[in-house]
Amino acid sequence: MPVPQIPGGVRGAPAGADVPEVAEFAAALTALTDALDPATGWYGVFVRRDPEGLAACLAGRRLPPWDVVASLLDDLTARCGPRRARPRAAWLRALHRVAVAAYDEAADDPGGLRARLEEMLREQRHAAHREQALARALAAGPVPGGADRLATGLAWARDDRARAAARCRELRERLAVLESRRTGDGERLPDTAGPAPAGPGAGPPREAGHRPAPPRPAPRGARFAGAEEAGPQGAPAPAAGPPPAPDAVPAPVPAPRGARFAGAEEGPGAPGHRAAGPGPRDGEEAVRARRECDALVARLAGLRARGRTGEAHALLCEAAHLPARRLPVLVARLEDAGMADDVATLLWEAASLPPAPLAAAAGALAAAGRGEECGRLLRQGAAGPAREVAATALALHGAGRGPEAVELLSAVVRARPPEEAAEVASADPAALTPLLLAAAARVSDRRRGDVERLLARGGTAAGR
Repeated sequence: MPVPQIPGGVRGAPAGADVPEVAEFAAALTALTDALDPATGWYGVFVRRDPEGLAACLAGRRLPPWDVVASLLDDLTARCGPRRARPRAAWLRALHRVAVAAYDEAADDPGGLRARLEEMLREQRHAAHREQALARALAAGPVPGGADRLATGLAWARDDRARAAARCRELRERLAVLESRRTGDGERLPDTAGPAPAGPGAGPPREAGHRPAPPRPAPRGARFAGAEEAGPQGAPAPAAGPPPAPDAVPAPVPAPRGARFAGAEEGPGAPGHRAAGPGPRDGEEAVRARRECDALVARLAGLRARGRTGEAHALLCEAAHLPARRLPVLVARLEDAGMADDVATLLWEAASLPPAPLAAAAGALAAAGRGEECGRLLRQGAAGPAREVAATALALHGAGRGPEAVELLSAVVRARPPEEAAEVASADPAALTPLLLAAAARVSDRRRGDVERLLARGGTAAGR
């Protein structure tokens, strides 16, 4: 089924096609739809319900909201399988982030984003009211010949509400990023209306692209990357098609207003924490860090999608040498893109850094609340020569990162004989002996005793 093309662009903002990053994303999105059947799945729904909006997105005149792209990726997963869909999904996720950031920077229009946020808040409330009305109608008792239609309408109302809620969160994040760049003008993110009333039995808000399963038929969760992998985000949703067309909803029920492409030119940025800091410079640095890391993730995902694993590994090696403050940002963006394996590789490469940058990387992860990644980095770094481990511990201690120094030395005590562990303290006995003993005590009382006796008589591996 051909998708009709429409003229025009985004009023009051640069045409999406004039932003190279948007054009690159549009080309990748077009390649995705070329692999899909426009008569089935979510792609079929979008073609039927908003062909002009879809055509504008494929032409690069608009940026689709991420939930739309995630739904198309669901179609790809169902058609080609999760193994083939996963690299394409990571690439599109990264390209979408970069495109949205570039578009917002070119437009520099917080007023337009606020208007879109207000519109989506109204959409969210409208969908929630429809959801409540349909749920009450179903609970009231049998409806001759109408129960199936009510259930279908309820499924669409829940889908509309979840999509609108996700877009509200994403628009708020985009506004926060713009605010951090616009220093000196006094603009602040307005406290617009709170969350829309939830429907009956609604749970906590879901992240972008996650939709609750309606009673019948169940629309498939538009989780990023097809969500075939179970992990910290939860188990994957089963593959299924979208709800049937909403024309089966009874006449008294308002027709769905289509949150799917509402204001598609104002496509959302990636979910995540707001980029804000204690001052304008901190905010600008956070925005710059995120953009640089998003661009790197997009390059990496593109290499993975094309099977260029050697170049991808080389890029991760380069990334390990970025300024330490970039590391937690890059880890977060890789995780959000579904590239956890690349996080592990990045930390492995960073563990081979010289002592000072290794300590700085561990400190940056710890400061960002990434204790698990910090611990993994330090445990891998503990495999280095004793003199380098000692220098890393001293650098951590000197930077006020005593707990991280103890974590590093604990890994040494666990993995090496007591003589080799005691040798680490010889680099600076006054500073390192207390840290090493505290580390040994974390392992066991026996190991602490062994290390303490060796230190007392100078019986290190080097001194015997």
